[in-house]
Amino acid sequence: MEAIAWIVHPAAGMALVLFASVLFSGRGRQWEAVAFASALLLLLAVLGASWDVHPAAGMLLGYFGSAAYGNWQKRWPALLAALVASGLFMLGGAGWMIYPLAIMGLIWLFAAAASFIGRSEKSFESGQTPAELPEHAGGFSFGSLLGQKGFGEKEKEAVPVSPGKVPLAKAAAPAETDQYTDWMRDSRLPGEARAQLIALNLRTKEALKHLHELGQQGSEAEYLSRAIREEYVPTAVNAYLKLPRTRADTAPIQDGKTGRDLLRGQLDLLLDAVQDILDTTLAAGGREMLTHQRFLQDRFGKSAEAGKADDLKV
Repeated sequence: MEAIAWIVHPAAGMALVLFASVLFSGRGRQWEAVAFASALLLLLAVLGASWDVHPAAGMLLGYFGSAAYGNWQKRWPALLAALVASGLFMLGGAGWMIYPLAIMGLIWLFAAAASFIGRSEKSFESGQTPAELPEHAGGFSFGSLLGQKGFGEKEKEAVPVSPGKVPLAKAAAPAETDQYTDWMRDSRLPGEARAQLIALNLRTKEALKHLHELGQQGSEAEYLSRAIREEYVPTAVNAYLKLPRTRADTAPIQDGKTGRDLLRGQLDLLLDAVQDILDTTLAAGGREMLTHQRFLQDRFGKSAEAGKADDLKV
């Protein structure tokens, strides 16, 4: 017996370490791990290390305090296994555990009841019936029914609408957000790419507005500016965003260039193209100003010189 006791007590200490590592780690969500660690301690208590149920009971109280008041629905099998182990530990000598465990149980019940009442009051105050709730929340959408074939105008007029409420079938769709604004806020894109997208957004808008003022709608420059803004830039950005996040900026794709390098290069090319369009329109506007200046010089320059000559004669 002494030999067994010499082995059981150190084993109980190691079992307590194992028990703590199970409860306060990811394995605390697995009921099998909790049950195995608890059963090992109970076995050692039966063999002579009856003292181990007391520290194990304290660990279980800490486990309940950290796991039972959060998202307990996903770990209820492990909590149930820990509760059964608590009963066995109390039978093994840790009867004092019943008082803090009962208090924690009452607190949990009050918290659950308060949460349930709060959700009920919120639903009641909102005045929404199941037919008015969004489809993803279990509601029924008249809009989907109105879009089906065979639902005629008479049936559409017969859809009941509560006073003061907008018919679901006619509810205005939310305005589309500018994709350039979304990209500027997208943390998946590198910082330099977002800076390039800001520049492209401003320059393509400027080019389109300037070409419109010049009356060049439908011109090749206008078509190219719109294609850069609405087709070429989105294609480059979306291709980058489809790459795996952990490899997009580190794994080479071609000639040692990563997805980040390729995106930066493509956006640089598009920035240069837009700048060329702006330079071309600037040159065209400059030629128009020079032509007008020559006209003014030819029209009024000689008259001014003749007037000066007459003044000298006088």
